[in-house]
Amino acid sequence: MKHKILAPTILLILFVSSALIANASEPETIMPLEDTYVDAFSIDTPFGDEDYLEVSNYASGLSIIALMFDISKVTHVFNASSEVKLRLYCFYVASPHIVGIHWCPNNTWNEENLTFASFKGFYRTNPEDVVRVDSIDVWYEWKVTNFVRNAVEEDHENITLTLEVKDPLEGPARSLFASKDQTPQDREYSPQLAFTYGETETNSPDITIIVAIGLTATVAIIFLAWKFSERHKTKTRHRKIRSKSHLRRRQEK
Repeated sequence: MKHKILAPTILLILFVSSALIANASEPETIMPLEDTYVDAFSIDTPFGDEDYLEVSNYASGLSIIALMFDISKVTHVFNASSEVKLRLYCFYVASPHIVGIHWCPNNTWNEENLTFASFKGFYRTNPEDVVRVDSIDVWYEWKVTNFVRNAVEEDHENITLTLEVKDPLEGPARSLFASKDQTPQDREYSPQLAFTYGETETNSPDITIIVAIGLTATVAIIFLAWKFSERHKTKTRHRKIRSKSHLRRRQEK
């Protein structure tokens, strides 16, 4: 009898719990339209053809990474569970350092002509995220959800993100990441803008109503099961009493 009470209760609790958990979508990733870096010690040289991206800030080096993504065709619909990250694969680190990510509203450049001389006048926001870079052969991720959300709300078709050293920590701050210009067999290491979000039902009822209904139904099932159990016990007792009475009468005869 306990199992008859427990089974429907567990099923209903699972149903209610499922209403509280957002279904995680598969990440949607896009490749950059343009990616390059600019170097303060080669101010007129573009580096868009390189198969790596360099960020650095030390005595004999200062470089900044720039990437542009087309966000006009992204199917992602922003909600409270939305998250967007820039993912870069690192294959060289001189010493540990902190790298911050910025939004640059200027999308007029391309990797074939962007140099430090032309880039230094571009406005960049404060960093949305900073990450410690200290290992190689790993993917690093920077959160850019707010940057992308704002760019979409302002009807930008493209978004430019820049990476800059914020703190050298120790030794020369220099790291190299794979660019989009990889050989076909290494294309999987190219930069990615990854969108993940929780799927929501547009016509679903308020979650508090779902929970209230679920809990009420759970209590009702438990109560009815208990009443049924008690009634069954009562009938069993009466049956035993009648059986004993009948047996006693037979013995008396």
